[in-house]
Amino acid sequence: MVSDAICIIAFAVLLVLTVRSYFFEDRLEYQLNTGLFTSVFCLVPMIFRRAKVMRLPLLFVLMIDVAIFIHGYGVLFMEYDDLLWYDSVTHTVSSVVVGLCVFYALTVVDGHDEKVRLGKKGLSVFIVLVMLTFSVYWEVFELVVDMISGTNMQYSPFDTMRDMLSNTIGGIAVALYVRWFMGRYPDYDAAKEFSLHPRLTKLAGHSRSTE
Repeated sequence: MVSDAICIIAFAVLLVLTVRSYFFEDRLEYQLNTGLFTSVFCLVPMIFRRAKVMRLPLLFVLMIDVAIFIHGYGVLFMEYDDLLWYDSVTHTVSSVVVGLCVFYALTVVDGHDEKVRLGKKGLSVFIVLVMLTFSVYWEVFELVVDMISGTNMQYSPFDTMRDMLSNTIGGIAVALYVRWFMGRYPDYDAAKEFSLHPRLTKLAGHSRSTE
């Protein structure tokens, strides 16, 4: 499948770049670990499909792997240090992907738990709130990692505010998309589109009696 090919290509390229950096470049341990971790993480959509956990749409797989790839590449080749705009791009793209993950998860809950009725307005607001919360926790996570490992992910208070702004822009973009999408497809069910494993669907709540 095309989606599997995207995962394998992203994995292979990042892995080769990581190995090359280990032997031919002067890289820190955390840079090599990030390259290795992101390369393996590119395979997650394919693993989920083959394990019949879920089947992600092709475009979503592409977005996930692009977000992972540009982060891994940026850490390996210090693009975060050399290009001022690189950090903003990666945060915005990643926040869009995370926001879409939140949207799909919420639609599963909304569609399979009789006690939850979010609607398109509720989904949009909830996505923005979750993304704002996630943004704060991520920046705290970066600070903690810097303190423990001596890395330099938190360059300055300005960098932190710029990251949070990028995350907010990504979250708002997803919220606006959700308003449009749910207006056009009010009965959308991510569990069906993703061929979600029945156990995962069950975790979302009690299935509606009409299903």
